[in-house]
Amino acid sequence: MLLRDAPHLEVLLLRRSSRTPFVPGAHVFPGGAVEDDDATGDAHLHGLDDPAASTMLGVDRHGLAFWVAAVRECLEEAGVLLATDASGDWIGADHPSVTDLDRLRSAVENGEQDLVAHCAAHDVRLALDRVSYVSRWITPEFSPRRYDTRFFAAPMPAGQRAVADDWEAVDAHWWHPSDALADWQAGSIELIEPTVVSLRLLAGFSSSADALRAFGAGARRPERIHEPEGGIRIPLPSDLAGDQR
Repeated sequence: MLLRDAPHLEVLLLRRSSRTPFVPGAHVFPGGAVEDDDATGDAHLHGLDDPAASTMLGVDRHGLAFWVAAVRECLEEAGVLLATDASGDWIGADHPSVTDLDRLRSAVENGEQDLVAHCAAHDVRLALDRVSYVSRWITPEFSPRRYDTRFFAAPMPAGQRAVADDWEAVDAHWWHPSDALADWQAGSIELIEPTVVSLRLLAGFSSSADALRAFGAGARRPERIHEPEGGIRIPLPSDLAGDQR
C-alpha cells in the first residue's frame, strides 16, 4: 500500500487488466509473488536484516525476501522505486537509476535484471526500513485457489510518479480510502475482501505518517480468527488496528 498526503491520506490503487487470470478488472494494491532472487543478503538493502524481518513475520528465515518482493512489485506494477541515495534521501524521477524506467521495469519483471544489483550499480539502497508490515491474509482451506499473502505499507517517494505497467495493471489512481469504499459500495469499482478491510483500516488515519507509525508499532492482529465452533471470520478494521480508529 503506497500512501501519500494530498493533503489528507490517499492510497494508490491499480486497476487490473481484463486479461489477467486473478481478479481481472478489480482495483488492487501493487503486489505479487515472492521470487527466489528476492532472498538476498546484499548490503544495498537498507535498515532491516533477515533475522529481524523473519521474527516480524514469524518465519524461520528469508523473511527479508517479502520486503524485497514488495519493493520490486511496486517498481514492476506501479513504476515506483522505494530507494534512497547515499545521503538517505528518496531518489526522484531524475535519478540515473530510474531515468530509463520502462526498460528497468521490463528487465526486472522478465528476470533480465536483478533489482538489488541495479541499485548497487547506481549507489542506491532499497529503503526497506521505510516499508512497514501490516497484515497477513490466508485463504480458507476450502478455497479452490489458495493464497498466503503479506500486506505492507510505505510512503510514496517525493519526486516520483506512479504509472501502471499497461499489462497487469491498466490504470493507477490515488484514492481517499473512504472514497474508494463508497465507489465500491455503489458498484462503480470492484474490490476483493482484503482490499476492502485494508481500506477501512486506512480510513481511520488522518495522515500517512499516522498510519505508518501505527503499523511500525505493530498495530495489527491475526488475520485468521478461529471461533469456538471451528469456523473462521474475516477480521474487522478494529481487530487489525486496536484503538487506532
